[in-house]
Amino acid sequence: MLTVPTPTPEVLVMIMALLLLARIIEPVYGSTEFLKLILVVDFAASTATFCIAYIIFLSAPDDRKGRTLYKEFSGFHGLLSALLVAVKQIMPDHEVILAGFLRLKAAHFPSVYVLASTVVIAALQSWHCLAFLYLGTYFAWLYLRFFQHQPETSIMGDPSEDFKFSSFFPAAAAGPIDAAAGVLGKMFRLRHDAHAEAKPLLPTAATGTLLGSNAVDANRRRERGAKALEERLEMKKIADAPVVESAAAAAASGLPHTGSGSRLA
Repeated sequence: MLTVPTPTPEVLVMIMALLLLARIIEPVYGSTEFLKLILVVDFAASTATFCIAYIIFLSAPDDRKGRTLYKEFSGFHGLLSALLVAVKQIMPDHEVILAGFLRLKAAHFPSVYVLASTVVIAALQSWHCLAFLYLGTYFAWLYLRFFQHQPETSIMGDPSEDFKFSSFFPAAAAGPIDAAAGVLGKMFRLRHDAHAEAKPLLPTAATGTLLGSNAVDANRRRERGAKALEERLEMKKIADAPVVESAAAAAASGLPHTGSGSRLA
């Protein structure tokens, strides 16, 4: 059974984190793409979790089928992890300082969150949260890596080196993971056209680079994010300028400032 988590301090903290991450992601992606990411991840993770639960139900002994049928699954952890994957894509080199001394790059946010959540889930024996946690993380990466439309470059997905699947794991495991990812990429035809950014996105049989290695796209993505934030700040300054000028003029003339939308009788 898929349920909505009851309002608890944990849920309230996650909602606050969701709003904070949304303020970082939405200016870069835009409202439409941000909403699309949430809907795609939520639908894909929910569908996969239902399929897994159904398989477990079919394989469970008869005396345990009832407990399996009415087992509750909650998925807010997966959505939060998906947004951390988006932050990893937008600004992988950004650093934050935790507890005053621990430096952590944004590229490591999803991995650290998944690892810490797994430890807490294991300690609390709340195994029903694992499915959404792992699937939300994976489907967010899959969508952003191969299916997100990049209008500036006319390509699908993010072929940059720092967004490979192996970047979620320790460097020592990168070799085997990249090899496995290459095999799966060929099997499921998940690859990026090496010439996609030079022409409109069209179906093609040309060979591409499996799982991508174009560092230029990563720099372009970061520049695009910084430009979007600068434009937002500039628009805010322009919008606030008339109010500031009106207040200054009112102060100079000795009249009370009543705002740009009011009249003096």
